[in-house]
Amino acid sequence: MPDKKITIYDIAKEAGVSASQVSRAISGKGYVSDENRDRIWELVEKYNYRPSAVARNLKKGRSNSIGFLVPHVYQEYFPYLYQSFENEMMDRGYITIVCNGRSWSGGEIRNLQLLEELRVDAVVIMGGTLDQINWAGYPDFIQAIRNISDRIPCVLGSERAAELECCGMYVDARACVDEMAGHLAAQEYRTMGIIGGVNSVYPSVQLRGFLREAAERHGLEVRPQWQITSSYNSMDGAEAMKELLRQKELPDVVCCINDEIAVGAMGVALDAGLKIPQDIAFTGYDGVWLGREFRPQLTTIQFDFATMGHVLADTVMNMIGGSRQQAVVPVSPWLEIRESTGGRRT
Repeated sequence: MPDKKITIYDIAKEAGVSASQVSRAISGKGYVSDENRDRIWELVEKYNYRPSAVARNLKKGRSNSIGFLVPHVYQEYFPYLYQSFENEMMDRGYITIVCNGRSWSGGEIRNLQLLEELRVDAVVIMGGTLDQINWAGYPDFIQAIRNISDRIPCVLGSERAAELECCGMYVDARACVDEMAGHLAAQEYRTMGIIGGVNSVYPSVQLRGFLREAAERHGLEVRPQWQITSSYNSMDGAEAMKELLRQKELPDVVCCINDEIAVGAMGVALDAGLKIPQDIAFTGYDGVWLGREFRPQLTTIQFDFATMGHVLADTVMNMIGGSRQQAVVPVSPWLEIRESTGGRRT
């Protein structure tokens, strides 16, 4: 037989049987004579034949696989959440296929199309273009979600999921942000800065709003010059802190849009000779490993990744099972007080 990818029809032709008999022999379902079965399996082993996963999925209408779309893989947040979800789905007999959209709507659309071609049983979409405030500016991406959700269950990591007629999960941090502001006031901090995030991303704009509201309730002053946007990684946090250090007066505490921003900012503060928390304090948001390992350890709003993965998995399974209820489930974080605001090392 020529050196090429072996198909079920090649096996059938050499064995002198029909393709349907080969399929029955491999799957163990349906009658095949002992003689033919032995001959078929000799050829399967000879050519190391494996049936196409896509072909199997087309036949049975189910792949036992779930697509998981993230905007990038270089920050800790998305791998944390993906690992929690993957563990949940593995326990339920599913594999997960993670796709990196590269923070580009075109890449995210291509990944959605690929996942549909692979006949995944459901798709989870986290962050990226989905987090943009102005969905009208991304009509192709929004239409891609609408198109795929007509055929495959979609779960979105957004509290606005119902606007796209999808189920969703999101972090409801308002109460925890208020608790954190109360903690800062109790530690006798009186002024607050806010750094990180961009103005086009819904969760960042919302979090900054929560922080300003909580600061006002607890008597913390937030000045315009202490609010600096700078994206989401530690290098952005470092640049934002350098800009803050150019101000004539610094706030008592800097609240950061995530832990990576906070770690970058704290490094610059320490390099400038400031003591944390004696000269300036810091807080983070999301609770990834980086903030716990940095010294001093970072006070943060800790996401409940285990519950988030569980909620996503339950929602996926309900939709695969035929549920049409458009549930958008909030998951509450908790406040983790550590050294960067005067707490103890954990």
